[in-house]
Amino acid sequence: MRRPVVAERPTLSVLLAVEQLRRRVPGGIGAYARGLLGGLALAPSEGDGVDVALLASRAPAGNDDPLAAYGLPLHASRLPSLLLTRAWDHGLSRAPAGFDIVHSVSLASPLLHHASPEQLVVTVHDVAWRRHPEATTRRGARWHEAALRRADRSGAALVVPSRLVAADLREMGVADGRITVVPSGADHLPAPDAAATDALLSKLGVSGEFLLTVSTLEPRKNVDRLVRAFGRVRDSLPGPWPLVIVGPIGWGPELADPPPADHVIFTGPVSDVVLSELYRRARAFAYVPLTEGYGLPPLEAMHAGIPTVVSDEVPSVHDLGAPEPAPARVVDPLDVDDIARGLVDVLTDAGLRAELARRGRAFAATRTWRATARAHITLWRSLR
Repeated sequence: MRRPVVAERPTLSVLLAVEQLRRRVPGGIGAYARGLLGGLALAPSEGDGVDVALLASRAPAGNDDPLAAYGLPLHASRLPSLLLTRAWDHGLSRAPAGFDIVHSVSLASPLLHHASPEQLVVTVHDVAWRRHPEATTRRGARWHEAALRRADRSGAALVVPSRLVAADLREMGVADGRITVVPSGADHLPAPDAAATDALLSKLGVSGEFLLTVSTLEPRKNVDRLVRAFGRVRDSLPGPWPLVIVGPIGWGPELADPPPADHVIFTGPVSDVVLSELYRRARAFAYVPLTEGYGLPPLEAMHAGIPTVVSDEVPSVHDLGAPEPAPARVVDPLDVDDIARGLVDVLTDAGLRAELARRGRAFAATRTWRATARAHITLWRSLR
């Protein structure tokens, strides 16, 4: 019997602009970029016929290029990161020609050459500068607004991580057909490093369990209210658990009411292998930003099975496919007393702790980078 002839799928070439991975602190967008690349590597069958290359500024001098570890063709500019971003902003540098799709993982995006046949895709992670302008620097708000307007005028397809961001874009007049919602994964952190974590905690004087948060120290992340809420309940807790804050210093005023040094401990940035172990050792996790486009840290915590307190402004636990009841203890980020009650619950209520750990782990298991990569591939093919 003659076998049916299956037409070969033509190769689709995608240039992925990953400039965020050149930043000193790649942050959540960097985690998205690394997760997407990891998901693409795990989806060889879905990605059959899709050739991905990377675009970024020149590598830092004197080091092997870390982007080479992905094993993908790399188009590196001769410009350093800051100058390349400015050149993109002003149209002085544009995306290399010859690709079907040019996809930027952030608003730091090149435009296409005029009359180019390529299709531009830009990921918009949030519009936080519009939702809370008081929690954004004027310079940052101006840059983000200009970059978003540029992406809009370019006619780019826009990827967003949540329905919340999709609604924000529709409100500013972006056609619904240009917006694709793709939730991020939660399975990107590597195996933990217990020895390195022991060394860090010993240096900081932390022994035993602790309450953990992971956040850049800036007004939008609402760390000040979290610290105040913890201060109200700390002495009533059954254990001497400190609040451990992981993350780089961003901008903004100092904490309004600095806590005792043994109550709140700042680690600064840590490696992913240490972060994995901190999640594993934490008694509970808290994340209460004023607004968020998605919110990876609570998903990371839930993936590790840690009972979690989360702001009602975090779409990653309220958006597409989120179960009822919620997989985390939800609080009002503007109400210090409500945050405090949530902290007491997840630190002391054994039944709730077990239930949240179960619910959170089950929910986080539905958020994989392979699924995220598959959704991107589907979008890219639809745009050809």
